[in-house]
Amino acid sequence: MTKRKPIGKKLRFEVFKRDNFTCQYCGGQAPDVVLHVDHINPVAGGGDNDILNLVTSCEPCNLGKGARELDDNSVLAKQRAQLKELSQRREQLEMMVNWREGLKSLDDDLVAKVEDLFLAITSRELTDVGRKKVRQWLRKYSFTEVCDAMEGASESYWHDAEDEEDRREQAEKVFSYTPIICAARKRNAGKPWMKDLYWCRGVIRNRHYCNDQKAIQLLERAYDAGIEIDDLKALCLNSRSWTEWHRTLEDLLEGEDV
Repeated sequence: MTKRKPIGKKLRFEVFKRDNFTCQYCGGQAPDVVLHVDHINPVAGGGDNDILNLVTSCEPCNLGKGARELDDNSVLAKQRAQLKELSQRREQLEMMVNWREGLKSLDDDLVAKVEDLFLAITSRELTDVGRKKVRQWLRKYSFTEVCDAMEGASESYWHDAEDEEDRREQAEKVFSYTPIICAARKRNAGKPWMKDLYWCRGVIRNRHYCNDQKAIQLLERAYDAGIEIDDLKALCLNSRSWTEWHRTLEDLLEGEDV
């Protein structure tokens, strides 16, 4: 007589999950019935504890079946269903792996295109650290948003320079300000005039020392006070220093308050 080996708790749980906690003989479900794990081919007939030989059974069906085998058609039908399910799971896993690989390939392509743009602007390639940062940007912003921001940064920070050190510093600014511009544009998506105000600040920054935060605050106050964008641009272009610019703008704002 074949010695019965106990079915472990983990294996029992796997059988229950596979069979949706449903008796495969009568359709009874937990918790309405107490579930057992039954051997399709009884232990008395040489059956083992392989999961393909195990089936979920309620207590009455299991005790009533005893050492009798399911009829051959039932055994074959159950095994075919199990094999079909395993095949479907394997196919789905393969699809998931292919999908993840496809996403990774797409990410690599987008990072490469952003690097191409940076190279075209600065004649410099990205480091591995730079590529990693670009990948992080692309998780937060679209490819178009990143490229537009990089081009915007180049308009403000990239200028002809013969000195290699100046070119290196400008390239670093183009790169470091790209995600800042992305964030600012997303934050100000409902304020289309902010693009012109950032342009004004960029002019001041390129010509003189500039307190970035104070500059944008003054520009926003001026816009809210009703000063025309064209007038703000003209003031930026004609100012000879940061001090002259912000004092003139503050005087205009005081005049508006009066």
